[in-house]
Amino acid sequence: MIGGQTASLNSTTGAMREALASTRVRGQWGERMAEDVLRLIGFVEGVNYTRQKSMDGSSSRPDFTFILPNGLKLNMDVKFPSENYLKFCNAKENGEKQRCCNAFLRDVRARMNEIVTRDYIDPGQSTLACVLLFIPNEQIYQFIHQQNQSLIDEALKRSVVVCSPMTLFAILAVDNFTIEQTSNQIISELGLFKKQWGEFLKKLHDVGR
Repeated sequence: MIGGQTASLNSTTGAMREALASTRVRGQWGERMAEDVLRLIGFVEGVNYTRQKSMDGSSSRPDFTFILPNGLKLNMDVKFPSENYLKFCNAKENGEKQRCCNAFLRDVRARMNEIVTRDYIDPGQSTLACVLLFIPNEQIYQFIHQQNQSLIDEALKRSVVVCSPMTLFAILAVDNFTIEQTSNQIISELGLFKKQWGEFLKKLHDVGR
């Protein structure tokens, strides 16, 4: 049974690599995955969120803007650098893998820095004091946690909430009822979730061994 599950996982990973070899597909991947999560939650475009809508008085155009109670908004960016991660997956030698891993983590940090220099967080436009950075794949999300845990901590300190499909579902499903919390409380809760997620990954690694 375990062997069959491993074969299935390898097959899925291989299909992901093949699909994302296309630059055009990589550009659409994040949006499609985010839309799937929103559909599961029951969100409706134009009611619960907008897509690619320019912010007032700014050239910034978030990929998604969630419409929250009390006139609040939460922006999310889904453009995520995966090229060097795919190179890491395809690398054969340890030295090459390490170079690709380091390059990927630099890409993630650069993307995070790019987001915070935009107007995605703007109290003057009633946004929450944080922005979501969506990683459209659980495997990549787990990889970042394993390779550089401090990168996620750094993001939180800069009010960037890094989320995967599973964590986005959790954030929005809960926020659909309790978004009247302040953004600081949300970030605090996500920090606790991240700690529990780390414990889960350790257990998952033990099971894998």
